Amino acid sequence: MRRPIGILAGTTATLATILALSACGQTDDTLNFGSFTDCAKVGTPVVTNDPVGDQRTSAGVKANAEPKGDLLRLRLAKRPGELCVEFEGDAPIRPYAAYVLTMRPQATDTPVVQLEASVLAGQAPEVLLDASGSGQHFRKIKAKVGISGHRISILVTRAPFDKVGVGAIFRSFRFQARSAVAAKGTGRLTDCMPVCE
Repeated sequence: MRRPIGILAGTTATLATILALSACGQTDDTLNFGSFTDCAKVGTPVVTNDPVGDQRTSAGVKANAEPKGDLLRLRLAKRPGELCVEFEGDAPIRPYAAYVLTMRPQATDTPVVQLEASVLAGQAPEVLLDASGSGQHFRKIKAKVGISGHRISILVTRAPFDKVGVGAIFRSFRFQARSAVAAKGTGRLTDCMPVCE
């Protein structure tokens, strides 16, 4: 059995940005953004559930910190040339947060590809792509992001993956999902599924 995929340095760097921005005092109570994509319209979804309340917290996080960001469910669907990802949490999707899908080929440990949706205040959510070994880390890419209450969806074509030489990952991959949310005040709450290291 292969070891679960761990969080990579790029995600930590993105988190640092999220946490720095959260100190600016901006708030955004928007619960919806764009058009949420139902992955079942792209293909038959693979669904993975995660237990409630299994988040990890960093120093400075109070027990009643909000927003929670605890991952409950991930739905993935793909068809040739397109990938759909839905993250579902235990609370409305709000800034400052990052939702990351890490992908690896079925038979090898590389390349590691990460697709991330960053939710910041005062701007539209961004989608970033990181492909280890490509020398192009967490580049902003064109994708459709939708937020509907507790859920955030990413719909992306194969083109950005091909551009950095990892389009073959679309055929078949192992995955891990992660969330990282800045808590009010200081610190962060993180979760991963299906397995955390």
